[in-house]
Amino acid sequence: MHSIDAAASHLPNVDSIDGLMNLLSACVLVILGNVLDFRTYRAPTQEEYTKADKNQQILIDHDINTIPINERLAICYARGVALRLINWIRHCSVITGPGGDTINDLPSRFFIQIAQTLIKYKKGANASKLDVRANCTMDMLTKQIKNVIDIDPQISSLWSERHSLPSDSLALADQDQYSVQWLPDAQRKWSNLPHGMIYSWIHCANSQSVFRFL
Repeated sequence: MHSIDAAASHLPNVDSIDGLMNLLSACVLVILGNVLDFRTYRAPTQEEYTKADKNQQILIDHDINTIPINERLAICYARGVALRLINWIRHCSVITGPGGDTINDLPSRFFIQIAQTLIKYKKGANASKLDVRANCTMDMLTKQIKNVIDIDPQISSLWSERHSLPSDSLALADQDQYSVQWLPDAQRKWSNLPHGMIYSWIHCANSQSVFRFL
């Protein structure tokens, strides 16, 4: 898209760290689509704000929920695009942090930070005995987050180090001290999104049920 296009003003300027983090935040939000959708935690026959009975819980345990199939497929496709963009950032940019040190795989680190913070918020809500009635228990939230993490090998490999990463904020600390440099040669290789990218992340499911990722 040309810079004079009126729609260009709605896109983040990824030449700056603020713009890059805006894009990365949008990607994280899309990837966590199932996690953040209250309908994920409710069976098709279950009324909102009611506890699941035995049969309904079986459906929920197998990720059969109240999100319509067309929306689940849309979530899948959007997640595939977001993961592709994250890979583009990984391969086509060099990000330096406070002190000028190169930050290895900032997208994965930021994703883990957000996932950890969500879990911490949920623990805090439970400890405070807040009336959280979205049918989402700690076990269910953790399961959904783990489902998403397992899709991406680089995020998955970093999950074991999550306790050493920040987990008390949804923002990148000292963001103004970061900078981004783009690699022209690498960008040329990533200039076109391949058709059927949705299948690239579904393939990561290996032999597990595809409904786990829908």
